[in-house]
Amino acid sequence: MRARFSEQRGIALIFLAVGLTLILLMVALAVDASYLYTVRARLSASCDAAALAAARSLNVGLTLAEQEASARARALAFFDGNFPEGTMNTRNRTVSVDVAETAMRTRTVNVRASVVMPTYFLRLAGFDTVNVSAEGTASRRDVNLILVLDRSGSMANSGACKPMKAAARSFVSKFAEGRDRLGMISFSGAWNLSFAPSKNFKTSSPTLDSVISGINCVGGTNSASAISEAYNQLASINEPGALNLILFFTDGNPTGLTATYPIRKYSDVYAKSTCYDIHGHPNTNPDWLASVQNRVGVLIGLGNRPSDSPTSKPVGLFNRYVPTPGTTDSIINGPTNSDTSRQGCAFASSQSYAYKDVAYVPDSDYYGNGTRSGYYSGLPTFSSGAYAGKIRSDRSDSVLMAATNATHNAAKRIRQDSALTPVFYVIGLGDVDSNLLLRIANDPASPTYTRSEPTGMYVYAPDKTQLNQAFARIASEILRLSR
Repeated sequence: MRARFSEQRGIALIFLAVGLTLILLMVALAVDASYLYTVRARLSASCDAAALAAARSLNVGLTLAEQEASARARALAFFDGNFPEGTMNTRNRTVSVDVAETAMRTRTVNVRASVVMPTYFLRLAGFDTVNVSAEGTASRRDVNLILVLDRSGSMANSGACKPMKAAARSFVSKFAEGRDRLGMISFSGAWNLSFAPSKNFKTSSPTLDSVISGINCVGGTNSASAISEAYNQLASINEPGALNLILFFTDGNPTGLTATYPIRKYSDVYAKSTCYDIHGHPNTNPDWLASVQNRVGVLIGLGNRPSDSPTSKPVGLFNRYVPTPGTTDSIINGPTNSDTSRQGCAFASSQSYAYKDVAYVPDSDYYGNGTRSGYYSGLPTFSSGAYAGKIRSDRSDSVLMAATNATHNAAKRIRQDSALTPVFYVIGLGDVDSNLLLRIANDPASPTYTRSEPTGMYVYAPDKTQLNQAFARIASEILRLSR
């Protein structure tokens, strides 16, 4: 019995020795593996940071070669800052940065790095060092971007025109010459293609920066036509593979509506034997408007919201027979407003009396955007007569409601383009209807957010001192999403 017990104690000692050896090896492996994991994680994070920084700097430089050189320098600087030589006792550090076009209008920055890491316990097994490598990539997708900037009179009255221009100029500087395509529409009572979309927006003559500097703020707020024309610019470029964006800035609510307006007849109300047509030519036929019964023009409502001035008469700015895109054109008037012989004739007075000449507000604007519903419903209509049931042209609130509906519906229509998938970024300044602007952007905070449509972003600036921050936030979001 004693002999058998002695033999069992010997076997236990052997198992204990083997077990302790395995435990020590496992501890050694765990320590070195943990060290290896930490080194690799930091190396990988440094590569990612360098790639992202490089992609952001692809806008620095006026030529593609300058931009790529800037990206490489930026990547190396960020990598050095996050993983300097000798970090965590590593040695033989190597870093490479490549910039290549990996898809249509998409540049990808690839950062690769490797180091030699010393081991501690694994040396007992003959492994003195371990090679550790990592890489990071970031893609910069080029954009087609149309700025839509409000230059209405309220911008000048509040002193926000100059800060807006400074913020917009800073915003533009963050995009890449030769790769990104930028254009601008400015708008008040009418829209204007102030800068046609161009990849050479920093070097053209004039530059986009200088055009922004020259903006003069005066007039109403015709938002629907401005964003509709911005979309038309993107559609004319027709690049489904690019990131198609509209940046819409406004400090007020829609007050103007561009439409084909029906014109009243005058034979039953005017006693004059001679009136004048829009070219100033005398016309003895009191029904001379019958042959040109519809006119494309802009009707502007007084007040900022429908509730501001529900019974005020709207103001009219009318284009000629054929609208001239991008211009306010001339008002339909006779030769002189001071000619008393013209009293009682069509368009005989100033533009403030255009409501007398417009029969009613049509059910859609010039671009096919509905005016009866969308944001507001129950618009004031004529209760009797030849225009019964039609939207009233002689009340400011009906014009303001129609203009707002057209703006809301224009944005909805644009977002539903499944080929271009335009994204709206919206900045509202001061006394704006943020609920409307959230809807235009299809911001996730919008009460009508629709997942099937491109998700945009709305940024509110309480006053003019916040404009630079608002534009910078939009730029950061666009550049982040372009990767």
